[in-house]
Amino acid sequence: MITDYHWIDDNSQLEQLISLEKKAALAFDSEFERVNTYYPNPALFQFQIGEEFYLLDMKKLQPSEDLQSILDNIIVHSGSEDLEIIQNMFNRQPKNVFDTQIAASLCGYGLHVSYQNLVKDLLDVDLPKEHSRSDWMRRPLSPNQIKYAIGDVAHLAEMKNILSQKLETLGRMEWFELVSKNKMYSTDAKEVIEKLFIKISKSDRLNISQKKLLFAILQWREDFAQQRNKPRNWIMKNDQIRKIIKLRPGNNTELIKKVGLYEKFVEYNGNDLIALYDSSQKIHAKSLPDIFRLDLNQTQIFAASKQMMIEKCEELDIPPSLVINTQDLKTHIARGNTLNDIELWRLING
Repeated sequence: MITDYHWIDDNSQLEQLISLEKKAALAFDSEFERVNTYYPNPALFQFQIGEEFYLLDMKKLQPSEDLQSILDNIIVHSGSEDLEIIQNMFNRQPKNVFDTQIAASLCGYGLHVSYQNLVKDLLDVDLPKEHSRSDWMRRPLSPNQIKYAIGDVAHLAEMKNILSQKLETLGRMEWFELVSKNKMYSTDAKEVIEKLFIKISKSDRLNISQKKLLFAILQWREDFAQQRNKPRNWIMKNDQIRKIIKLRPGNNTELIKKVGLYEKFVEYNGNDLIALYDSSQKIHAKSLPDIFRLDLNQTQIFAASKQMMIEKCEELDIPPSLVINTQDLKTHIARGNTLNDIELWRLING
């Protein structure tokens, strides 16, 4: 059982990590809270550097160049949320990231193998799961929380070595590098807006004027949520946005009664919302997210392409969605593209 670790809660202590991080691979994980905020609130950073374990109290540490340099070359497992935190802190991504979940997906372990299951499969070590939903903002952390936090990084470096060897043996290291590049975290705000826009536009059969208003309100809500650091659905629920599009309430009272927005929220923001009715119409139709519908020929191409991809991926024992997911494949085909226009597809067909 691992009991020795370094607790760091002052930026001046980071110097000891800087001298070490150049000598060995840096395994990284983070614990955070995201209950009533738009952005994740980091609570703890865990590192393994060589044989040493470091727990960084992110309630006390401030973003710094030292911390940024430490995070430039990391090993993670299912690291999208960790990378989101790094992006929010430093407005950029690490230079090198080895994600053991991505590597495992190219070695026959499925798309979303958990850290615990991969540790068991590769190393025959059993890890607890019961503290993953713990209160990581609490201080002091309990001994079991400390044990769990250390366990989350204790096996990353060893798994990286094993998976790297597997990838080399299978001739898939280039695949891994490409998938890793494609899956690097980037802010998902634009993607969230586009998906909601397409979903609501289709289901509610919106005309072009309504689509422009929908897009403007979705963007307004996203900006508002980011500025206030509050969950987007705390600002306005999707159904409330749909009511605004359909009913176009003409004053604050109607926003409260017909849409169900909070009175205090409407008092400060109602006029801004109503102003979007006119300003949204200045949005050029071509700047709205594309809503593709496949014609008969494209539907046949899509079905054949999907089946071809499934068969090839089954042969290679990799998840088809690593190549492209179903919805993106539809869009890809609707734009006149083929499977051969996808770089990973060309790679796996060698």
